[in-house]
Amino acid sequence: MNANQGMEISQIAFFFCLAAIMVGGMFWLSVVIGGRGKVHASGPPDELGVRSRRRRARRFLSSLLLPIFFAAAGFTAGWLLKSKCPGETPLPVMGQVPDYTLTDQLGRQVSSTTFLGKVRMVTFLFTYCRGYCPLIAHNLMTLERVLRAAGLADQVQLVAFNVDPGETGPAEMRAFQEQYGWDPDNTYWEFLTGSPEDIRRIVTGAYHVSYRKVTDDDQGQKSDPDLLEQDSVQEPVVANKLADEAGVDYDIVHNDMLAIVDTRGRIRVIFEDADRVSDEQMLNVIRRLIEESDAHGAH
Repeated sequence: MNANQGMEISQIAFFFCLAAIMVGGMFWLSVVIGGRGKVHASGPPDELGVRSRRRRARRFLSSLLLPIFFAAAGFTAGWLLKSKCPGETPLPVMGQVPDYTLTDQLGRQVSSTTFLGKVRMVTFLFTYCRGYCPLIAHNLMTLERVLRAAGLADQVQLVAFNVDPGETGPAEMRAFQEQYGWDPDNTYWEFLTGSPEDIRRIVTGAYHVSYRKVTDDDQGQKSDPDLLEQDSVQEPVVANKLADEAGVDYDIVHNDMLAIVDTRGRIRVIFEDADRVSDEQMLNVIRRLIEESDAHGAH
């Protein structure tokens, strides 16, 4: 039994216990207000006075308890409905990010443990890209401003993986960031690269992002099943001076994805169209994961 199942069982048990109390209470009230509350004109006057006072006391008590019972019923119903609300359902755990040490745009060695305790916004970029990658870079810069305005910037880390580790490195990664308006010295956005084997292990092995090199001669022969659906969509064309100057004759075809990783290094959300994810969507997920982390830390 997992924690969510245990919580659901405890809620049901609480509901039935409260329902039993309410039924018992209502039965008791019906007895109080009913026949037991009648006073027969027989017996000594003193006894009749005592009975009358008892009857008034019972009615006064019932007038207090009845609203309490109904308030408890309403509270319980509202609580249970809220607990079933889809917005309150915990985000699924889609996988664990493996440990790694890679090189960032400044040539520094960066360990994945550096990011623990923060929510990670993870993207996968090709520095010579003329399609989705520049749009994703723009979205990341916009998100950074939104996070600062919301007071959440210090709880979030932007991370990008270089999907062309065999041909490009820190120099090209810095140039890519500068070209689209980011200061590479600002490591709030860590652009990471490594050996082709390490990048494949992390990007495809953990995040399930497919990518491969395609030359200009075989652009029409993209046969990877994981990329067929994306290839069928008309990709936007964005100017990339870096690619023009390098004179590259190839592309890195890859999934246009954005993954959100929680403070414990677990993949929680994947957006299939990273270039079209709104700030509001990302901000909503970030807030939920931060609240979840705070609650987990409190325990």
